[in-house]
Order: sequence, then structure tokens, then C-alpha cells
Amino acid sequence: MKIVLTGSIGRINQTLVPQLTHNGHDVTVISHQSSRSGLIKVFRATPAIGRLDDEAFLTRTFRGADVVYLMLTGVLASDDIYAAAKQQAEIYAAAINAAGVKRVVNLSSVGADLGPEVGSLYMYHIIEQTLTSALTDVDLTFIRPTAMYYNLLNSVPTVRKSHRIYTNASLDVKNVWVAPVDVTPVIIKALTEPVTGQTVSYVASDEQTYLEVASALSQTLKMPDLRVSQVPDEVMQNNLVTAGMPIAFAREYVKTVAYQREHDFYADYRAHQPRLGTVKMADFAQVFAEDYHNQQVIKH
Repeated sequence: MKIVLTGSIGRINQTLVPQLTHNGHDVTVISHQSSRSGLIKVFRATPAIGRLDDEAFLTRTFRGADVVYLMLTGVLASDDIYAAAKQQAEIYAAAINAAGVKRVVNLSSVGADLGPEVGSLYMYHIIEQTLTSALTDVDLTFIRPTAMYYNLLNSVPTVRKSHRIYTNASLDVKNVWVAPVDVTPVIIKALTEPVTGQTVSYVASDEQTYLEVASALSQTLKMPDLRVSQVPDEVMQNNLVTAGMPIAFAREYVKTVAYQREHDFYADYRAHQPRLGTVKMADFAQVFAEDYHNQQVIKH
């Protein structure tokens, strides 16, 4: 199959691309950085260097593809992340239609079934709705991963400084986590085993409360006093901005977590309950520990 992927060589594509090419597929990877060409070629894929807001470039790159894989990227620094997400989806849709592609797999997110009340994840609702409305003659698969484990790596600095993880989430409510390597086989199946019409697939690896997360990290780091602390929304937003997160996105991200704290956020996920993947929180704790120790070495 001829497959075109957006997302350059990010966390998911690092495992997705080599598996696709190993299985004999003709893979093109879009990146806006020419410096990524070498690594893309190492994975035996073809680099296509250009911008995702360039409809003509995307149309040329998509033409002749059996299936195109779309990701949302590059909008988090926007002053209006929702307008930016809609614009990106419209450009994708226009290029897909112009290129005559009939099969699209979109990396969406848990929460895409909800409205503006869900904060930052509303971006994915906008994208799904835009693609659905514009691609009426295209088979669409939306992949909805849950919270990525690697987001917890943002807590490495505070774990080092004060042995604390800070969040505005409820500490004793189950959250659903996922590893990129558990997302990969779901994407491969969607790309290589076409399904007619529109379908949605959730992906998850483990279900753990923040208290359980802290316990797993405490054991792995051999840090018995490691704790997780719930902080007010405004404190969490200030912490995120101080750590470098764009203000507009920090505000909407905190709103997302607050919604999960106060509502049944995972209702649609449970209605389409996936089989959990193989990477558990205890496994990710090893990754967290490696990052913790690597940053410590760099600091010294």
C-alpha cells in the first residue's frame, strides 16, 4: 500500500514508520524540518518536506495514496487553538479532496465526543466534525488515545526539587493512560485493513489514579516521600505557564482537567471499551526514572 503520514518522526511515528516499511508498504512521511530527512530515510521511508498549511504541497504529496494518516500538530502556541485546529482540518480536507484520496485515518483523542466544556480537547471534536463534514465520500477512522504517559514527564523537575507531583485533577479517580507503542498497532490495523464508512477506536494501556501513579514512581525511584498534591486550578495554570506552556493552551488544559475532576469524562470511552495494551504504569515508571536520572546528569 502507498501510505502518507503526517507527524514527522514523533513519538508515535518512531515505532509506526519502521513497522510499516518492514511490512513492505510504500511510506511517505511529511515533515517541515529538512533535518528529519535522514532519519526518515533510515526507516526506509520517503521524506516529503513542506508545511502543513500549504494546501498545494499537501495535495501533491497525498495524490496517489491508498490512505493518509493525519495528526494535529503545531497549533498549541496559537492564541486561539480552536481556530487554528479548524483551519488545519480545513486545509487537510481540501487537500484530501483535491488529491482524490478515499481513505483517511485521523489521530484524535479521548474527549473528542464532548463540546467546548472539555477545554483543550475540544480541538479534536472540531477536527473530527470538520473532516466528517468535508470528506463525505471518504472512509474515515478516528483513533482516540487516552492520556499519554509521557505527559507525566513534565513533573520530573518538581519531583527532583520537592519530591512532588502537582495536578488540579482528583487524586483518587481512575485516569486512563496510554503508551505510544500501544497506539501503533491500532493505527497499523486502521491503515492496512480498511473499513467502510466512519469508525472510532479508543486506545488505552492502563487505568490508574494519581495516587497510584505516585506510588509506582516512588517505588521505582526509591523515593519513599514522593507524593502527589492537588492544587487549585489557578495555581496549576500559573505553574504550567512558568514551566513554559503557552498561556492560551495552559488555560484550556487546566479547564480539561477540571472537567475530568467534576464530570464523567470517560463515559464514551467505557461505551467503546478497548482491550488494554501491554505497557502498564509500572513499565512507564522505568521510563520516568530514566528521564529523571538523565536530566540529573545533564544538570551536573
